[in-house]
Amino acid sequence: MSMITNTRVPRDLQLHDGDLVHAYWQCTDHARQYLLGNPAFKELYLNLLAENKKSYGISLIDHCLMDNHFHLLLRIRTVSEFSRFFQSVHTSFAKQINREMGRTGSVVELRVKAQVVEEQEHAVLNLQAYLALNRWHCPERTRPEAYPFSGYRHYAGIEKDERLDTSEAWLGLGETDAERAAAYCKLVEAKRLEGKVQDEEILAGPRYFFGSAQYCLSRTEQLLSQVLAYNRELYAARKLAASDASQKD
Repeated sequence: MSMITNTRVPRDLQLHDGDLVHAYWQCTDHARQYLLGNPAFKELYLNLLAENKKSYGISLIDHCLMDNHFHLLLRIRTVSEFSRFFQSVHTSFAKQINREMGRTGSVVELRVKAQVVEEQEHAVLNLQAYLALNRWHCPERTRPEAYPFSGYRHYAGIEKDERLDTSEAWLGLGETDAERAAAYCKLVEAKRLEGKVQDEEILAGPRYFFGSAQYCLSRTEQLLSQVLAYNRELYAARKLAASDASQKD
């Protein structure tokens, strides 16, 4: 299968209105700066998400906030609102962090990356387990129940977070919240015992989709076809514009 090497694929080719999206971004100068180690910055970011999500048609389903990168599981209303949502949140976030730290410049490196998540229970729950264990797979090896900046404690029934919108996949785990929490904890623990999962297994790429191999393959092939058609149209439009300009000269 041909690879899509253009990492700036137009959002409206990759994403569709109503999609379930795994969004993630790295801190500026990712390899050297851990700007977000301060717990207050993580709380600030979650609060900004909660304050802005309704205005932009966003459902915040799950998250894991690390010291130099953040993961979010979102349901979007429209593609354009998805982009404007992050522009608004990240502008406010950078202003407040820069004021606190006496620095200037951006906090987010490049644009937010996104994966469309397959609308199947197993795919969504696998992603949620990955988010819950993100801190465990770091050198600190913090167990998910001890880390307050992921959705684990909410879905495990330890501490409810009103900023989160309930995962439909989680609802399918049982008839009561207690049953769902127990099944979710069992799933995450099984994933933890499987061993270390590298970010590269989930994020290497570009990988624009998350789910079963068949789903990712078919969606990537479809996206490749759309990108090629888009590039042909763009090339033709530019050629026509250049021709018109030369005739006027």
